[in-house]
Amino acid sequence: MASPSDPAARTAARVAADGADAVHLEVAVPADAARAAVEAVAEADDGAPSEEEPLDARKRTILRAIVSEYVSRGEPVGSKRVVEVARLEVSAATVRNEMSALESLGYIAQPHTSAGRVPTDKGYRRFVDDLSADPALDGARRELVQELLGTASDVEDLLARTSSVLSQLTRLVSLVIAPAVDAARLKLCELVGLSPGSALLLLVADTGRVEKRSVELPAETTEHDLDRVRIVLSEQVRGRRLGDVHTTISRLAEDAPSELREVLRAVAEATARELADDTVHHVFVGGQASLAGDEAFEREHLSRVLQLLEERATLARLLAEATADDRPTVRIGEENEVEDLRAASLVAQRYQLVTAGSLGVLGPTRMDYATVLATVRAVADQLQATLTDLSR
Repeated sequence: MASPSDPAARTAARVAADGADAVHLEVAVPADAARAAVEAVAEADDGAPSEEEPLDARKRTILRAIVSEYVSRGEPVGSKRVVEVARLEVSAATVRNEMSALESLGYIAQPHTSAGRVPTDKGYRRFVDDLSADPALDGARRELVQELLGTASDVEDLLARTSSVLSQLTRLVSLVIAPAVDAARLKLCELVGLSPGSALLLLVADTGRVEKRSVELPAETTEHDLDRVRIVLSEQVRGRRLGDVHTTISRLAEDAPSELREVLRAVAEATARELADDTVHHVFVGGQASLAGDEAFEREHLSRVLQLLEERATLARLLAEATADDRPTVRIGEENEVEDLRAASLVAQRYQLVTAGSLGVLGPTRMDYATVLATVRAVADQLQATLTDLSR
C-alpha cells in the first residue's frame, strides 16, 4: 500500500483544476494485484451460496482465480495457473474437472480448444456478488480523493474534478451526472449595474451553481430604476425553481409599471438562453482516450461505445436508472438494456443535492471490479460531503 509520502500522494500538491482534464494523478498498481484480489474475497467461502446454482468453496475459489487472473493478464487461464494463483492443494487435473463443471454451468468459457478459460458475463456477476464485504480504497488514494475534491471552489468545478479523478484512478471512462438544473432553486438573484446601458445578472442556486448573464438595458434606465428592479427580483424571483425563472420574470415585466417594464424584459431576455432549456442533467465525461488503447474491446464494440458517449441524454438516463439507491450498482455485459453496451460494464452510484445526481465508470467487462467499486464508493462519499459544504 502506498503511503502519503509516495509520489502518488504528492500529486495532490500539483493539481490545477481548470477543467475535467486538469487533474493529473500518478497511481502505482501493485504487480501482485491479481493474487491480492483473490485473497481479498477469500472470506466469501464462508458465505451462503447462490440458491439457484450452489457452488462449493473450491469452485468459487477457482472462479475467483480465473476472473482475477484474466482481468490482470487478459489471457485465457489454464488449470496450472489457477493452482498457483489460488494456492490450491490439489492437482491441475482436479482443477480441470472443476473448470469443466463451471463451464457447463455457464460461468466460464473456452475460446479455443487448446486454450484456458475466460469468465462469461455470468461468471463476472457471480464474482461481484461473492465479494464478501464492501471493498475499501487504500489510504493513500482515499487521501488524494479527499484533497482533490475537498478543495473545489464551486459545484461545476467539483463535478469536473470528480470526472477527472474517477477516470484517472480507474483508467476507465468516467460519467458524472449533475442534478437537473430546473429542480434547483434560486437563493440569490442580484442585478449589478456595470455601465450606462449594461448590467450583470447574478443567479446563485441552492445547489451551488452560479450563473452570470449580461443584460442590455434601455438607454434611459436610471440607477433608481435598477434599485426598484432589484427589490422586485429579490421578493418575487428568489426561491423559485431555476427552470421557472424566465417565465416568472417575463410575467413580472408585463405587470410592472411602465418605467420598469423594458428593464424587466431585458432581464427576462438574459435568462431565456439555456436556463429555460437546460432542464436535463449536465453530463461530465472523462477518460475517453483510455478506450482507444484498450484491447478488451473489439473494434466494432469500441465504435459503438464511443458513439454512445456523445449521446448525453441517453447517458443521463442510463445512470439514473442504474442508481436506485445509495449503494453502488454493477451492470455487466448482457445485463445492460442498451445494445451498444452489451460488451461493457457500468459501475455507478447515486448522490443527493436537492435532487439526485449520479456518477460511475464505464469500461469493458474485463475490469477490476473490486478496485472500481471501492473507487466509485470513495469518490461518491467525498463528492457528497463537499457538495454539502458548498451548499451551506
